[in-house]
Amino acid sequence: MHDPLVVAFEIRRPWPQRSPLPAAGHNSIRWRIRLHHTHVAGCENDPPHRQGAFPWWRPSSYSAFWRLAGRDFYWPSLITIWHREPGGRDALTMCQKRSQRADGTWKFSRGWRWHIHHWRLQFPPLQALRRRLLTRCEWCRGQHVKGDPVNVSHQWGRPRGRWWQGETGLFHGDCSGIATAHRACACEDPLTEHEGYGRCLHCGRFRPWGMQPERLARVRELQTIPAGARWVPTQEGLQRG
Repeated sequence: MHDPLVVAFEIRRPWPQRSPLPAAGHNSIRWRIRLHHTHVAGCENDPPHRQGAFPWWRPSSYSAFWRLAGRDFYWPSLITIWHREPGGRDALTMCQKRSQRADGTWKFSRGWRWHIHHWRLQFPPLQALRRRLLTRCEWCRGQHVKGDPVNVSHQWGRPRGRWWQGETGLFHGDCSGIATAHRACACEDPLTEHEGYGRCLHCGRFRPWGMQPERLARVRELQTIPAGARWVPTQEGLQRG
């Protein structure tokens, strides 16, 4: 995949948040803070981490996922510094220097991280605030809220828009599935451009490859939901809303 961006540095905020992802591989481990250290007996390499000495003075030596007193925490990024390859080339194809050692292994330089003229700054807290206040789901026009985020995209390289405008092309998770179903061909006997997939000449929609009966039934069910509506949770289960 072509991508000219790679993370050079991350400045994490000074307070963590509870994480649903485990910071340690086993529930019996109640404390895990550092990640990069020399493998020793009983280390078990869980979670996977680098081999080498532990430079405690470097922030990059610590994992963003901690376990404190049996509870898992995550330290989100406050500022992310990206390195953008000149000319839009693939990341590190130009700026990273490579040299082969005498034993046949390769050495990769890290000086590209300090190419200040190639930096692009990202401020996740401001992006989250913008998404909360301005971004709307393309399907239901609902807001981005905690527990129901608008963060699913159907395209690569979608338009970003101005900073004072909401992001475009984003969906709630369930709205994404409904919108995709409405664009899919659910004909009983489709006539497609290619053998088994492609644009259907009957309905004009796209027929995915390998459409199984179970998936076809689900697509037809989602297509009964009116445009702009979504599934909402109730005590009895899920109903259209």
